[in-house]
Amino acid sequence: MEKDVSVCGIDCAAVCDVCNKNNAEFTETPCKGCNEAKGKLFWAKYLGLDTCPIYHCCVNEKQLKNCGECEQLPCDIYFNTKDPSISEEEHKKSIQDRVLMLKSL
Repeated sequence: MEKDVSVCGIDCAAVCDVCNKNNAEFTETPCKGCNEAKGKLFWAKYLGLDTCPIYHCCVNEKQLKNCGECEQLPCDIYFNTKDPSISEEEHKKSIQDRVLMLKSL
């Protein structure tokens, strides 16, 4: 898998600037991407968690390389892990795009 693609199918390089701007509120250390951070991302704290729930399920629990290897893709965790700054339509489109990318790997 490409280094910049997270386990959930987000292209980390494409959203890097946005993530690092938001990450600056929590730490001076730039985000290195989900894979390198082992799912311990700044926004998980908004959910009262230490680790992204998608990463935790995929890597920590199921020991998969990415969600594209999971028969349940997309699961409830995808639908319940929504960026509050985007609309429901944008969220569904994002899931659709990520699923397509993961299945193509």
